[in-house]
Amino acid sequence: MSIYGVATPEVSGIERGLYQLVHKEWDYADAVAFCDLLMRDRYIESKSIGVMLLARYRRQYPEALLRHVKGWLARNFCDNWAVTDQLSTQIVSTLIDKFPRLADTMESWSTSSSLWLRRASAVSFVKPAGKGRSLEHAYRIATVLQPDSHDLIHKACGWLLREADKSDAVQLERYLLEHGPAIPRTTVRYAIERFPESKRQRILQETRSAEARSSIQVSKG
Repeated sequence: MSIYGVATPEVSGIERGLYQLVHKEWDYADAVAFCDLLMRDRYIESKSIGVMLLARYRRQYPEALLRHVKGWLARNFCDNWAVTDQLSTQIVSTLIDKFPRLADTMESWSTSSSLWLRRASAVSFVKPAGKGRSLEHAYRIATVLQPDSHDLIHKACGWLLREADKSDAVQLERYLLEHGPAIPRTTVRYAIERFPESKRQRILQETRSAEARSSIQVSKG
């Protein structure tokens, strides 16, 4: 993926200007065709404009839009965390809210061989989890992705769990302590960012493996 080097506010301005030109003539079908065209472009700014414009047609989204999204991700048209996250939070989160049964489909992406589908499975639930919705899916996805070796997945799961904290901090703490050493350290650190300092330190200590705790005690001794 390449970049033009255009700043985000300027990219947003380009998209706004484009929308003003087409909004009286275009409908959802035009917007998704345009987004599909720009997803195939190698520049990240082009992809971003496509997603932003498609997001304006959220009221017209059909359930079948998720197939387009999966195709863009599976074919590596979004081979960048920023575009994947934009697609997940601006498009897929809306689809989950509009068609709740798609939550199961999104959860199934967590076992994909595609890094971008796996990341999308977690990031697409960030907004719902922050509002106290789909928490069962959020925690199951975080659990399935625990063994994943990729740092982008560790960060995505940490972000997801941190948002879940907004509606039920007790459940998040219980989850972290229950799964403990199985959770990547990056995920834990992201997840507890909103906790008070004393609680953060306690959870960091209690979620370490027995070997790590023993090593720390030896080094202190």
